[in-house]
Amino acid sequence: DWSSDVCSSDLSRLLDRAQAEKPKLAETADRVATYFTTALLSIVAIVGLVWWQIQPDRVLEIILTVLVVSCPCALSLAAPAAFAAAGSHLVQRGVLLTRGHALETLAKVTHFVFDKTGTLTLGQLNIVQTFTYADLDTNTCLQLAASLEKNSEHALAKAFLKAHGNQALFTADGVRNIPGQGIVGVVEGRQLKLGNAKLIALQNMPAIEVEDGASIVWLSDDKQLLAAFVLADQPRPQAQALISALKSSGMKVSILSGDATSAVAHFAELVGVDHWQAACSPEDKLHYIHTLQHQGEVVAMVGDGINDAPVLAGAQVSMAMGSGTQMARATGDIVLLTENLMEIEHAVVTSRFGINIIRQNFIWAIGYNLVALPFAATGLISPWMAAIGMSVSSLIVVLNALRLK
Repeated sequence: DWSSDVCSSDLSRLLDRAQAEKPKLAETADRVATYFTTALLSIVAIVGLVWWQIQPDRVLEIILTVLVVSCPCALSLAAPAAFAAAGSHLVQRGVLLTRGHALETLAKVTHFVFDKTGTLTLGQLNIVQTFTYADLDTNTCLQLAASLEKNSEHALAKAFLKAHGNQALFTADGVRNIPGQGIVGVVEGRQLKLGNAKLIALQNMPAIEVEDGASIVWLSDDKQLLAAFVLADQPRPQAQALISALKSSGMKVSILSGDATSAVAHFAELVGVDHWQAACSPEDKLHYIHTLQHQGEVVAMVGDGINDAPVLAGAQVSMAMGSGTQMARATGDIVLLTENLMEIEHAVVTSRFGINIIRQNFIWAIGYNLVALPFAATGLISPWMAAIGMSVSSLIVVLNALRLK
């Protein structure tokens, strides 16, 4: 099912952006068609002059035949027809291409990089344990944390709000998100921090043993540690199958996450990912992506949160989860509207097939013109035959593109 979190106005803006951007292959086809048309007019002039010397009464017929038989319709349709068919097919399966280059770049990807929470996991975090360290009880600590998170779109915020229930929240002032670390703000006169150990930065942090895959979120004020919340998440049902399918097709896979090392290591082992980094800030993720690109990798990034926006923009092609934040969707070249992760692998297969279809269309369109033009120039075919040949050529290109449906 498509995510209900993606409203129609968001989809409309993304579709408008996709339609405004022309794929690079389509631009190449347009340039080739322009050069072809210029060359064709030169050939027509030469053929006309030759026939004027040989048989003047057939000049108009021959020129008309040459113009009709070599019309660049098939060449101009070669790429757009395939892109339209592939885009239509993918959107029916819940994969929305929002930038012109997305399909052709996806076909070249050599390395997939995933965010963890909300992307490879369900993003439905639950607070499974709470430890308090000050004169505040568990409910008050939850109330303070939920007050800080009430306007956030992050999966962590949903966990705190869900755990707090329908109780009244405090007013939070000066709330700021610290990318890759957590959130800060003033609640009930306390300067609070809610996030990972890097954000809290207190000496003698208590050691907490948690189950494999769980993460710890700390709450402190400007003087002392107030609480620690242990949160757990579940992998999406198709996460392991997706990673296996991508690796089987020859691609490398990595995970970049802001979560604790123990949680990321356990999850990476669970889904079969060998390369991962934990406790990553947005800058760390972007640096990792740039390192891969400098090594010659074509990188696809898949994420869902505000913190993923920079790295989504930095990758050659990016996928945003439809259930993610609006900023992630706006940054992504592709938006995954379905919860089925296997559609990512299907999109890769479709993109590769689509590029093959475009190549076939180009070969056919150019080959047809190279074969038909000499027959037209020598007067061996008539205008009506040229019209049929041109129409059939364009029809073949369109029918070949429809194989993507």
